Amino acid sequence: SPTGSPTTSSPTSIPTMAPTGVCIEIYFNEDEQIGGCCVTAPDGIAVSETISVTPGSMDECSAACLVNETCLGIQLSDAATDNCELHFSADGLYGADGSESCGCCQCRTTSPTSSPTHSPTTSPTT
Repeated sequence: SPTGSPTTSSPTSIPTMAPTGVCIEIYFNEDEQIGGCCVTAPDGIAVSETISVTPGSMDECSAACLVNETCLGIQLSDAATDNCELHFSADGLYGADGSESCGCCQCRTTSPTSSPTHSPTTSPTT
């Protein structure tokens, strides 16, 4: 069961990191730890559903994804309602756009629907 009391005030910005061991934030610029809204892969298909959670609650949004075994990731925006986007396609978790209005996190992995366009840069050693 959860510990602590829910926050009653609205946050000034959304959290940038999901709870450790649950979902991992996708960064637009990992060196500077800049996240953003989820970006769909070029020629990819994003399948998602939008729900409402407590504003700024990465925990609630992550939990909604984790109880659904087909959910691969989330996008949490700073909107008051319809602020948690559950992603059901790996193509919808291609990257992040660098904006400050939302965060994109991957909760599970799967193969994208499109094949990579580049060959590996190194050959496997035997």
